[in-house]
Amino acid sequence: MRTMVFCGWLGLALLLGGGWARQAESTVTDSLAFNRHWAEWFFSSSTHSASLESPVALHGGGLPFSFVYGGRRVSQLAGGWKATVRCEKAGDDRELRVLTLTDPATGLEVRAEAACYNDTGGIDWTLHFTNRGTKETPVLEQLQAVDVTVLPKGKGDPILHRLHGSSGVDEDWLPMADKLGPGARVEFGPSGEQANSSSGACPFFNLQWDGGGLITAIGWTAPWRVTVERGGDGLLRLQAGMQRMRLKLRPGESIRGPRILQLHWFGVDPIEGCNRFRRLMFAHILPQREGRPITPPIAHTSVVFREENGCTEADVLSYLKAIEGLGFEVFWLDAYWIRDGYPRGTGHYGFPIGRVEPRDRFPRGLRPIGDAAHKLGLEFLVWFSPETVWAGGELAREHPEWTLFWEKEKPLLDWGQVDLGIPEARRFMTRYLLTAIREYGIDWLRIDSGMIQAFARLRNQESPDRVGMSEIRYVEGLYRMWDEIRAANPRLVIDNCFGGGRRIDLETSSRSLPLWRTDATYERIKTGKNDQVAVLNQMMTAGLSRYVPFSTCGQTGVTPYVFRSGFNGGIVFGDDCRPADYPRGELAKAVAEGKRIRRYYFGDFYPLVPVTAGAGDWCVLQYHLPAEEAGMILAFRRHESPAAEMELSVRSIDPEGEYDVTPARGFEPPPPIRLSGRKLQRLRAVIGDRPGSLLVEYRRIRG
Repeated sequence: MRTMVFCGWLGLALLLGGGWARQAESTVTDSLAFNRHWAEWFFSSSTHSASLESPVALHGGGLPFSFVYGGRRVSQLAGGWKATVRCEKAGDDRELRVLTLTDPATGLEVRAEAACYNDTGGIDWTLHFTNRGTKETPVLEQLQAVDVTVLPKGKGDPILHRLHGSSGVDEDWLPMADKLGPGARVEFGPSGEQANSSSGACPFFNLQWDGGGLITAIGWTAPWRVTVERGGDGLLRLQAGMQRMRLKLRPGESIRGPRILQLHWFGVDPIEGCNRFRRLMFAHILPQREGRPITPPIAHTSVVFREENGCTEADVLSYLKAIEGLGFEVFWLDAYWIRDGYPRGTGHYGFPIGRVEPRDRFPRGLRPIGDAAHKLGLEFLVWFSPETVWAGGELAREHPEWTLFWEKEKPLLDWGQVDLGIPEARRFMTRYLLTAIREYGIDWLRIDSGMIQAFARLRNQESPDRVGMSEIRYVEGLYRMWDEIRAANPRLVIDNCFGGGRRIDLETSSRSLPLWRTDATYERIKTGKNDQVAVLNQMMTAGLSRYVPFSTCGQTGVTPYVFRSGFNGGIVFGDDCRPADYPRGELAKAVAEGKRIRRYYFGDFYPLVPVTAGAGDWCVLQYHLPAEEAGMILAFRRHESPAAEMELSVRSIDPEGEYDVTPARGFEPPPPIRLSGRKLQRLRAVIGDRPGSLLVEYRRIRG
């Protein structure tokens, strides 16, 4: 095994151990410098040998990634390849580094494009492979987009902090932790027929050791696999890459691999590492409008949960009229507007676009609904499923060469895939969506589809030397389609959904917001189990917000407990507001509160009690704005909790300071009270109702 060290930075070994607090001032100012030099170390044109006293040992010839080429590992090959590095500044906040390796024998070019974020820390890279030769390359396989080995210097066993992904179950986005004793091995990744980037496993995770840790995010909207292994010598090896890839590149052919973002953090609390990562996400990853990250909207779902496939234009407009003046921001039209209803109508997409519309239910198409929403000052969200098609749809009949059906695989007999890896199919679907956005006046494009595993299985059977190529082309096509749609509509926002939150990853998070992070709430909402939905939403916010600051799901009910449970910078609200006795005034207050507290969601995030799915527990979340020394605490006593009060350990409070504190049980806050920082740190939350909630806003008094 070859290893690398920073030239002149051997003292960084101390930073990975328990002695960091003592050595930080003399060795490096903070993790920003470490992350910057870590990028210089990895994405360099030369290798340096060192003993295992180095903090990080790298497999793959001194590279932060690995693969097998022609039956040999890159660590055995790269020494004879040409290596170049190009560096350039991209403003004050980042540096770009491009490491290029070229095999003189076969013409394979490996290009690692990396961004080092100087303001937040973090290294963000993507691998590209190109055949510059005149013949087919040898087999390229076992690609690990990240392959690093860490030697922690502290005491105790490292811990792998991760989340359940989204599978439509009660544990969606629930945090979990794996203790890594000597010889431990943890392997995880998406699974199941709808296995996409977050199906049952989360592509964001935090590897903690004594004195710090390493957060990794994967950008690959298809199945991936992570392995974390601790050897008997204490070394921690982390690998992440595609689940299936074994292919040869033809002359002139190029592919890309998964995108990787890593952030080293220092300290003893993994949540502090997550807060550094949240700042990175806000600054560099999340989609923006007018220079600011986009928040989830305060949206009303109209016919969802009620009329659904039976909805008409009149039904939809009646919901719009009912929410007028309540403060909503987005009007939501889900899957049920298409001809033949959902799911059978999925796949009629084409031209003229009116052929998708059911003329008996929407005789004027969707434009009148978009116009009516805009007239009331609301933006318009419309559902599409451009990648999955139902058997019998017009698109499949017109272009069978673009679609793939699996007749022998139950329960998928009626489902097929539009192959976005075929350029003509992608261009057609992009043109259709762009036309629909323009003609219907769409502001939020709800995309609810993804690559089904039967598609990948059948494509992989076509050639043993092209396994994974169709998946790669599909993923590349998806990103290009979304990028072209966003470039043509700079204010448009994409809502990322696939059977709930099954494809939330670094790449989709850079282009979209997940407004429906699970399907586990759907049936509960339809049957009026608001308390259970509230518990799920609290838990999912407490889990996923560690890495993806903004995500939402459906919520109904207008009490402070259920509305606050569903709010996470925005809310997808599903109540039928049309009845004359509906409490419109209370809903207006709820919406107004959401707009008032929205700013706190941009702050640091702290779960103040263990995160569970238990109906008998509490959930308490804190959001803190360091620059303002202000924040809020949201405390939830769940519907089976016997405890009416709890003493909290509030974070980021100066015990010597004084604070204005506003504890609100209802939507209208009372006058603030004055508390010392010491008392606020040990705040006693009292919630008499079961279920019930308490919103505490605080602000430090200056001068």
